Amino acid sequence: MSAAVTRLPGHSTAATISEALDRDGVVIVEDFFSTSWLERYNGEVQPLIDNHHRTYTGVEAFDDFLGYKTVRMQGLAAKTPSFIDALVDDRLLAVMDHLLLPVCTSYLLSAGELIEIRSQETAQRLHTDNNSWPTPIQNMGPLVANAMVALTDFTEDNGATLVVPGSHLWAKGHLPEPDDIAKAVMPAGSVAIFSGDTIHAGGTSTSDSIRRGLSISYCAGWLRPVENHYLNLDVEAVRAMPEAARALLGYDVYDGTGRGNGVLGYYEMGSPKDLFKDAAD
Repeated sequence: MSAAVTRLPGHSTAATISEALDRDGVVIVEDFFSTSWLERYNGEVQPLIDNHHRTYTGVEAFDDFLGYKTVRMQGLAAKTPSFIDALVDDRLLAVMDHLLLPVCTSYLLSAGELIEIRSQETAQRLHTDNNSWPTPIQNMGPLVANAMVALTDFTEDNGATLVVPGSHLWAKGHLPEPDDIAKAVMPAGSVAIFSGDTIHAGGTSTSDSIRRGLSISYCAGWLRPVENHYLNLDVEAVRAMPEAARALLGYDVYDGTGRGNGVLGYYEMGSPKDLFKDAAD
């Protein structure tokens, strides 16, 4: 592997981050999240990891893709309160505006996923997140964008995410050579942001240390998200969240034109956000 991922300091602006993403399809921003947030989040998620029991789909290709030595959890908006702070981070959302608003008028949380790679896990197959949706729309540009937050250090040997810089500009079907692939090595608190048309995968772990990451992916508001948030959250839990989080979790309509046409997500012929008219934001 000779490719490298552009690295930016933690104080980088959304404009600087977006410029790197336009060029490379992926960027690492070190020290993006504070030490206090990192400690708080790891404290919230650790008991869940300790009690986690892996389930299998019975489809070998899918179970292998998810990893036999990897802990994966969703429903984080309900299970870990500090997830909401990361979800609605102003700078992260400004980057998502840049990446996703060219193909939609608003976007949603596609999935929030805790991914802990453990020793002797093998690498995922290389893929793009755009592939979650039908082939005819995959070439529209990034339908989804992912922020992979390092909750522990991502190292050369503990499964750091594999990424292919520049692959977002490739024709569909163009496969990377080994020298095109880079490892997203980064210290805890950093974030690797990549667009939905950038080739990537979870890495191989030969280390005894864990690689714990928080994947926050956002998708165009007219798509069905990868994660079904409604089954993890009740209305009262959502009521306590900031308005921006409610909208990202689907508690608003999608207005395809911005003029009241092409509306998706009605609730009783109105907007789901009407459920929270009395909420204090």
